[in-house]
Amino acid sequence: MNVRIASAACALPDEIESVDEVLERESVRVEQTLAPLTPLSRQRAMQGLGLCNLRVCRTTQLYDLALKAASSALKRGGLEHRDLDLIIDFSTFPGSYPQSLSFANRLCAELGAEHAMQLSFKAGGCGALHTAIKTALGWMHVDENIRTVLLVTADMAPEGNRSLLPVTVQGDGASAMLLSRDGMEGPLLLGTQALTLGHLHNAISVVQSEHGLELKADALCIEHKVMPIYYLNFHRLTTKVLEAASLGVRDVSHFIYSNISARDRDGFRRTVGLPEGGLPPTPMAELGHTFASDLIINYVYMQERGLIHPGELLLFASAGIGFTWGVTLARA
Repeated sequence: MNVRIASAACALPDEIESVDEVLERESVRVEQTLAPLTPLSRQRAMQGLGLCNLRVCRTTQLYDLALKAASSALKRGGLEHRDLDLIIDFSTFPGSYPQSLSFANRLCAELGAEHAMQLSFKAGGCGALHTAIKTALGWMHVDENIRTVLLVTADMAPEGNRSLLPVTVQGDGASAMLLSRDGMEGPLLLGTQALTLGHLHNAISVVQSEHGLELKADALCIEHKVMPIYYLNFHRLTTKVLEAASLGVRDVSHFIYSNISARDRDGFRRTVGLPEGGLPPTPMAELGHTFASDLIINYVYMQERGLIHPGELLLFASAGIGFTWGVTLARA
């Protein structure tokens, strides 16, 4: 089954907030989260973010970003709404939008994709693109009538919860990716691997409080349980997906990785054996971390600058709450 990334697009709010402003406003919450750590660990948590500004939804409606990203992906792929057979919404934090509803249903109606099946899930966080791709490939495998799939995510941090230290600071955004097997151009998917470890579900959790939804980071769990295996799992999945395609790390032309922090990107770089500066450029300093949209933002950024050439191997990698790790291999 030959499935290609027919197109991808992202949509970000115009409003900008600096990371320094966020950390100042949420200073009490940050101090409470980091309090269980040693002084050295607290110091490290505040260093190496590499994030200056965030895009944030103040007046912008999150659903409007989802619709814009989906429409742009369709246009870039040269497809019509009637070409869609399946829409998968893999948003994790849809802001104030009702938690029980999926963007996929409304997108289906407003895009005019009346024949498309609609699915959604909210597990995976920043690693959810890979589980969405695996879900799409599964449906395409068992139903030959599913030819084109729209993957879409739109995420917004709950109010007052932009800091997710000791990990990152979060902005808002949406993105979409079109997968097709009808002779489209675009990178050919060679494999996707994902791993979830449910016993780490409380490392980062969403809880309901008197103030509304809140993101809770268990700093000790992250330091002592997640981080010792964090890059090891990336190594395992990368090796697995490459070996399945009879390839090695040196065959990969571009590693497309998340914008969680400069510190995190450097850890991944060392895991796959790249020299300093070996990861592709990213607009993370000015756009911030945008949940699962990071990979698509970085992919589109490279595409628009002509950095991806025919025949090159792309390896997408990210991890997020759940706890979830994933890698996807494609040939341009």
